[in-house]
Amino acid sequence: MANAEQLAIIKSGIEAWNAWIIHDGGIEVPIDLSGADLSGAYLIIAYLRDANLSGTNLSGANMIDANLSGADLSGAELGACLSGANLSGANLTGANLDGADLSGANMTGVIR
Repeated sequence: MANAEQLAIIKSGIEAWNAWIIHDGGIEVPIDLSGADLSGAYLIIAYLRDANLSGTNLSGANMIDANLSGADLSGAELGACLSGANLSGANLTGANLDGADLSGANMTGVIR
């Protein structure tokens, strides 16, 4: 289940999310957005390294250049624009990639 505080921050906008990560020490806290509905979200350049996004609905999300390295995306709906995203070491086991744009994405060491 997603962390309610983190979910509220990311839903308030990518600027607020990245500011929380960089300036407010969020980078030190495990990111848990598991099972959240982030369909259609604007997450360009989002910092989601090592995040728990298992079972998250990201259909239609704009995640250009997002950092998802090491993220757990198992069982997630990934029909998103992930162009240029860093997915190195991410867990995509059981993820639905139908409609995903992975052009230019770093897929090094992805677990499928």
